[in-house]
Amino acid sequence: MLSVDQFLRLISVPAVVAAFLIASQVSGAGIFHSTPTQLASE
Repeated sequence: MLSVDQFLRLISVPAVVAAFLIASQVSGAGIFHSTPTQLASE
């Protein structure tokens, strides 16, 4: 079974990616304008 430290480390990576994508969509950032739609279509 995973320890708490391993679990947090494992969960933090997709959480950071998800938070970044959500933030970029909410703010309408043009830096990665096509990235969220490409990831959603895969």
